[in-house]
Formats: sequence, C-alpha cells, structure tokens
Amino acid sequence: MYDMETRNQFVELRAQGKSFASISEALGVSKPTLIEWSRERSEDVSNLTAINQEAMRERLRITKEHELSLLSQRLGEVKNELEKRTLEDVSTDKLYGIFFKLIRELRGEQKPLELQAVSFDPLEDAFSSIKKWQV
Repeated sequence: MYDMETRNQFVELRAQGKSFASISEALGVSKPTLIEWSRERSEDVSNLTAINQEAMRERLRITKEHELSLLSQRLGEVKNELEKRTLEDVSTDKLYGIFFKLIRELRGEQKPLELQAVSFDPLEDAFSSIKKWQV
C-alpha cells in the first residue's frame, strides 16, 4: 500500500529520534503501521542511527579542535604581548607577591607561576590591600 520511498523516510525520521506520532503526522501513515515498520526495519533504523551519531561526534570533534586551535592562538598572542611589557607599571605590592612566589618556586615549594590562576579583579586587589593595612 505504501511505496518504498515512504518507508525509507520513516527509517530516516525514526533514526533522527522522531516519535511515532510526529512521523504519522508527517507521512500520513497510521501509528500501528509505523510500529509494524519499526519491527520490520529495526536493523535499518539502528544502523542509520549509528551513522548519524558518528557524523555528529565527528562534527563535534572538529568543532572542539577548532576551538582549541583558536584558544592556543590567542594564548600565544597574549604571551607575546606580555613578553613585550616591563614590570614598571606593576604596583609594589604585586611585585613583592611575584618576588616571593618566584622564590618559593625556585625552592620547589610551589607550583610554577604560569600554572597558577592569576586574579585581575580590582575589588579583590582592593580588599587585599585593606586587609594588609588592618593587620
């Protein structure tokens, strides 16, 4: 009663995760007929589902690689800019902090400076200055 093209569309829609109700509406086929086709073509649906999932994983992998590439490029740009700068504009408090961190790193008491999170939060800097003078 239904042609092969309609049955193949069912397989494609089912592999995309569509419900029997939505497929029934889209194709104009009753749900009981679709359930029967699902039994008959379950292997085709499973194979196409696997192919679709593999294609999606590949797209995500490429997207993630592209994102990592952009981040790596940006990191290089930031590092190059930092290498051009001097310490003249760094406040005395921060210079002492860097000085002591470098000493601890040289003694092996601390993780390398470049691996630690660096705060650029002006409020945090202000609070640390206030705390220092309150002590």
